Amino acid sequence: MTPSPDPQRLDPSHLDQARLFELLEQPERWPEDPATQAELAGLLELHLALGCHHQALAQGLAPVPRVRWSGSWILAAAAILLVALIPAAFTVQRTQALQAQARDTARLEQLAQKRTQDRAWIAFFRQSTTLLQDFEQNPTLCKKGEEDRRQEREMALTLLEASHQLAAQGAPLQEAEAIRATLHAWLSEVAFEDNCLPVERAQELRQWAAAHNLETQSERMERRLRGDGA
Repeated sequence: MTPSPDPQRLDPSHLDQARLFELLEQPERWPEDPATQAELAGLLELHLALGCHHQALAQGLAPVPRVRWSGSWILAAAAILLVALIPAAFTVQRTQALQAQARDTARLEQLAQKRTQDRAWIAFFRQSTTLLQDFEQNPTLCKKGEEDRRQEREMALTLLEASHQLAAQGAPLQEAEAIRATLHAWLSEVAFEDNCLPVERAQELRQWAAAHNLETQSERMERRLRGDGA
């Protein structure tokens, strides 16, 4: 006895109409080729339609109908169609769900990245405000005529590095970038000074910050990025 062909290896190009008709009653052997499955489904729909009107067609076209469609066969054919279409519908639904999930994941990752960047900018302006306020305070003297600005200098170095990183990633607002650039210039001066600053030099740096309104601008930008208003 010749073994039946493997349904996975049926060549859709060799399926003539007779073979397609034979396969209608064997959905488990339908090829996986989408085009062939669509043709089979269309043929089955045609047969179902003919079955619904077989009596009228038989009277009008021939004295003896070539094929008589019974009610039980129609139900079986509908079941075959359902069995054939469920996997395809499931595949389409699954594909759409995966695509929607991928879009949601990309959107969430984008939002998370933006929140991370915004937090970095907010932290930069908040810490810059703190540094500017500390620089206004009278520090311990290294010796007469020199202010001990070691802590302020270390903070300025840290903020200067953060400023470089923020400039590379881009600002959430154009105004934020402008304020960052002004702060960057001031931070560079503080960072590259000695730990012990002459009183006159410390006064120059304070006047520079006041002239550019750095503390107010930095504090205002922090609030704006937090969503607290301008």
